[in-house]
Amino acid sequence: MRKIYLIARKDFKQVVTSPLFFLIAFLCTLVWTIMYRTFLQQFAEQGMMSMMQGGHGQSLMTTVFVQHISVVNLVLIFTLPALTMRLLSEEKKVHTYDLLLTSPVSSTEIAIGKFLAGFGIATVLLFISFLYPAFTRLFAKFDWVTLLVLYLGIWLLTGLYSAAGLFASSLTESAMLAVFMGVVFNLLIWFIGQTGAGSSIQWWSSFATYISVGQHLVNFLKGMIKVSSCVFFISSTAFFVFLSQRVVESSRWR
Repeated sequence: MRKIYLIARKDFKQVVTSPLFFLIAFLCTLVWTIMYRTFLQQFAEQGMMSMMQGGHGQSLMTTVFVQHISVVNLVLIFTLPALTMRLLSEEKKVHTYDLLLTSPVSSTEIAIGKFLAGFGIATVLLFISFLYPAFTRLFAKFDWVTLLVLYLGIWLLTGLYSAAGLFASSLTESAMLAVFMGVVFNLLIWFIGQTGAGSSIQWWSSFATYISVGQHLVNFLKGMIKVSSCVFFISSTAFFVFLSQRVVESSRWR
């Protein structure tokens, strides 16, 4: 465990103190600020119109927070690979990867340590996005439990993105190629479950529904924590970490 911790701490500190991380964090904050302000304005306008018509105002949770999380998810799909690519491909490029392979650390410890570093980086960005709905509490009331459930879902999803980015980083020493493959993997995570939509083959339709990220995330967006959804995200993340471990292990035999 100590070796895993040391690897994770080293990579986490190296990335979060880099100019690239500050640039990406700034761009994420800029996009989220613009979009969140837009969502709040739309919510206020719709609320006023509803009150004038004698109806009930719309829910802050569904009209603002869910849309905000959707934007956060979209941004992370494209930005996380730019950060996770440094976990292994950067080491290959600067020739420290060989030193890591010859060190008294197992391939499993390397893969887990690198993943935890990437997941930690993703969590920092996700925490920044959480500040927006949190500060909304200053002038509006909402259910904290539902908000935390929403963020639990997107947090588990960012773990999957981090693991996919790590796998992409393990396949090449080219930073640009690692970023490109990371984005492709993240998009495939979303679209692979759509292949069985409307299929007449019952078993394939059921399987495609189960591996659909959108279906599992919807449960969290509704404020529900389902064990099956948690198991899906954790097992899918573990699968990508396992693939990364196999790539690292194979490098030791070349």
